[in-house]
Amino acid sequence: MYRLRSLLRDNFRTLFVIVFLALVFFFSKQHGYILFHTLVELFSIVVAFAVFIVAWNSRNMQDNKYLHLVGISYIFIGALDLLHTLTYRGMNIIPVEGFLANQFWISTRFLEAVTLLIGFMLIERRKRVSTDLIFICYFFITGLIVFSILVWQIFPVCFVDGVGQTPFKVYAEYIVIAILILSAILLIKKRAHFSRAVYQLLLASIIFTILSECCFAVYVSNFGLVNELGHYGKLIAFALIYKANVETGFVKPTNLIFKNLKDNEEKYRTLAENLPGLVLRFDEGLECIYSNNIAAQKGEMHDGIPDLVFERGNGLEHLLSPKLILAKQTLVIQHASYHYGEGEAERSYSIQVIPEYGAGESGLTILVICQDITALQKSESQLKLLNQTKDKLFSVIAHDLKNPFTALLSYSELIAKNSERLDRGKIGDMAQRINSSAKQAYTLLENLLHWSRVQSGLLKAVPEVVRVSGLLADSCNVCEAQAQAKNIRLEVSSPPELTLFADYQMSATILRNLISNAIKFSFPGSDVRLFAEQINNYIRIAVVDKGTGIAREHKDSLLDLTNTFSSPGTAYEAGTGLGLVLCREFAELNGGHIYLESEMGVGTSFFLVLPCPR
Repeated sequence: MYRLRSLLRDNFRTLFVIVFLALVFFFSKQHGYILFHTLVELFSIVVAFAVFIVAWNSRNMQDNKYLHLVGISYIFIGALDLLHTLTYRGMNIIPVEGFLANQFWISTRFLEAVTLLIGFMLIERRKRVSTDLIFICYFFITGLIVFSILVWQIFPVCFVDGVGQTPFKVYAEYIVIAILILSAILLIKKRAHFSRAVYQLLLASIIFTILSECCFAVYVSNFGLVNELGHYGKLIAFALIYKANVETGFVKPTNLIFKNLKDNEEKYRTLAENLPGLVLRFDEGLECIYSNNIAAQKGEMHDGIPDLVFERGNGLEHLLSPKLILAKQTLVIQHASYHYGEGEAERSYSIQVIPEYGAGESGLTILVICQDITALQKSESQLKLLNQTKDKLFSVIAHDLKNPFTALLSYSELIAKNSERLDRGKIGDMAQRINSSAKQAYTLLENLLHWSRVQSGLLKAVPEVVRVSGLLADSCNVCEAQAQAKNIRLEVSSPPELTLFADYQMSATILRNLISNAIKFSFPGSDVRLFAEQINNYIRIAVVDKGTGIAREHKDSLLDLTNTFSSPGTAYEAGTGLGLVLCREFAELNGGHIYLESEMGVGTSFFLVLPCPR
């Protein structure tokens, strides 16, 4: 009972119209078949014209190709139905011999069936259908039909008095039925392009049209019961067309004309709600009227605005408010950037403030898109570092590696060309220089190899317990020859019990580089001191010289790969270019660090800090 009452409440107007029409047609039938036929046809004609009015006035907004084509065609279908009504036997309005109404009937039904079929075939066409082209084509076809029946009288005869329908008429009806069945199959396959209600109404309309055509294919008399039943079928079919196209088009336009638009709206809404960035919309008074799901999930809402964006006095509003005002005044897209948080928790946003045009009665709205570009900025920083690394590597290869090989080539060429004329002292001096250049090239290549392996991740630290006194002694032994060449004394001081926990080879490489640098920048006859001490859970090893020192402006960047500063040693020794950078990276790989203290003309102290054994 509840369902029945609900059905009656929702459809009482439709039920009233059905009852009213049934009574009208019943009483009209009592006053003659021609009145009944005229009323039925006029109802169909009114529906056809109404469908055209809806389609024509919404032609610029329709995105459903079927509704576009069929809607425009119904003005011509209705016009041919009107001629069918006016030429019906007994109307005596158009004085032409023969059964013209039957000819207009079959031509109109054929045109309607073909239109439905083409409409369902074009429904997935992406290119927009030309309204003017459709109108001109149907105008031309309708004109040919009218002229072939009324003027030229070449249209095949469809009904013979006393005999009934001609074979042409019967076969044509079956062809129309076949086309309608094919249209129904296409409608079922492509029902996703219609709302459920419109799909059901269209399918029911085609079914009743098929039943109607079956009656018109077998009737004998224009005034017989079968012909009358056929007109009832057509009446129901057009009533369903009205429900599907006219009433739904006016009352529920989003279910018909804008169904695809509504689907797209849902897609874009889903997209906006799930974007990784923040999406906000402000009205003309600059009040936030929308924020997407991400904004709502990031923090609690405050006055309709997420706290992540407006941190109650310390957030985005100081940056965004002027941009909103400027966008409102100039109607030009504004760009800005916003940083949120500190340290590792810092987030960066790229902001676009977009005035939305054509807002209609709601006035101007402003869309704000805050895209999280933190990862992008980090990638950009890493890319810059990689470029600097590349430039540093090319610089080292082009300059520092070239110098020792230049010396090698020059002295070896002199010896090769003048070996017989040179005395042993000269040859010995050149050999010593060749040896020095070869060692410099070897050291550089070794550092390049170690550094490249660190960058590629192939070189891993293998920590072990290392006795500090032994590590210092071994490192000094390697550099002893370089120190003796400049008459520099190496002093080592370390408690014998001190141990550290690090990769031995990396630790030794660090110390060799630091000792070699100290010797290079020390004056002949001076001292280089090495000492170690424990500070909490770390061992600090110091390499101290009394050499030239480092200027304050270069001290902070000396361990950085981007550093371009380089100076020769006290005996004009050239650097390898990567030594200190390699020391820093090796120290960090072992859980330690390196730093320095220096004063121009006084000397420099490098400190290597590595962890103690646990």
